[in-house]
Amino acid sequence: MRTEWAHMVINETDLRSVGIIGSQPEALLLSVLFAEAGISSILSGPFDPLLDRRVTRNPLDQARRLLGIHMANRRIEVVNNLDTLRYSTIRHLILTSHMDTSQSIALQERVIREISKSLSIGTSIILTGLCRPGYTSTVSSLIERMGGLKPGADVRLCYVPLLWDGEGLQAFRETPRILASTEADTIADVHELFFNVFPAITSVSNIKAAEAAGLFAPVYREVAGALELELASICVRGGVDYADALRLCRGVGSLGSPRLFARRGSIGSEIAVSVGSSLSGPSLIRTARRVNEDLDRRIMVMVKGALARCGLRLRHSRIAILGLDGLGVNLGLRPESIGLLQALNRRGAVVSVYPGSGLGWTEGDALGARVTVERSMVKAVEKANCALVALERPEVGELNPHRLAAEMSHPAALCDLTGVLEASNVERAGLFYASIGRGSLEV
Repeated sequence: MRTEWAHMVINETDLRSVGIIGSQPEALLLSVLFAEAGISSILSGPFDPLLDRRVTRNPLDQARRLLGIHMANRRIEVVNNLDTLRYSTIRHLILTSHMDTSQSIALQERVIREISKSLSIGTSIILTGLCRPGYTSTVSSLIERMGGLKPGADVRLCYVPLLWDGEGLQAFRETPRILASTEADTIADVHELFFNVFPAITSVSNIKAAEAAGLFAPVYREVAGALELELASICVRGGVDYADALRLCRGVGSLGSPRLFARRGSIGSEIAVSVGSSLSGPSLIRTARRVNEDLDRRIMVMVKGALARCGLRLRHSRIAILGLDGLGVNLGLRPESIGLLQALNRRGAVVSVYPGSGLGWTEGDALGARVTVERSMVKAVEKANCALVALERPEVGELNPHRLAAEMSHPAALCDLTGVLEASNVERAGLFYASIGRGSLEV
């Protein structure tokens, strides 16, 4: 049964009893969700509120907009460095980082070294993110060595395997979570705090098991995604439409349409393959990563094959990219380079991009200097020889094959990367159709 404290809005004298440290999207999402639940926090990281009021489906843009609202009502305070944290007022200190690279591990250790010298007795430290089994015990030793405070006696240590994988705020909140700690009194206190944000959170006393469990879901998705890509390739080589085969095996398993990009779930497989040596490590996961990382090349081959059906080569062809969410964009706080666009540029294609109505940014190095950004889908496909549809959902009145065909050169092709169009409708409009699992892979 929940206590009265779990319902309480923190008052002004206890305004910053929750501190959140990190540069990952999870830090921003946690802070916003706590604020929405009436719990104030101090957030240390590179976070800026979004002032643009345009409608957006991007969860991070939505979170940044809420950040601005809650900064104005003083429920969230953002600071740029650890020196400005008021440790004496912080009751729960949450560290959000994924231990997937040597750089992230080193950065987390520097953070722990710094905060260990300033912690107050009785503070709860909650590690979130993904890590290899046994990492939390390493943090425990580091805290004691650097600050002289003993976890379990002077400070309390918990672990929550938290990963945001591109879903909306509500879905992120409703995802079942695990809270692990070896101390019963600690876990009850922290459970009440996190229950305000995650109504489906379970407390356990085995931290190593929780660390391993945190890797399972993202690793499973990555391996399943690689299997779907391989099955789609088999269909293409056998002259079968993957979608037709998939419909016939519904109910047999959990197979679906190939997920083009592993999103942030690849963090889990990165950690998993680091467990053990290259010879004795998880070879299946390692292979799945190679299959998924080869996706840009697969798409390039599909585009070249579609253009070949039009009697064209990739060089000097006009390629329109419709939407960016399907290319794994919008999964970070700052845009990163899009490999597919860079590959098309290197091959001499003329590229235009319609980012999609839900995209929060359209500029910068991620798109490349030689990419033209258009504000309408029709303008982007004007005189195009091939259109790549990377929208995760149709946009009403815009994604119409006949309307697109009227603006494109002829003959022309459409490559449906996200499966939002019917092949028969595209072909009736006079366009060649290709998708992952349909259309020649070889040129």
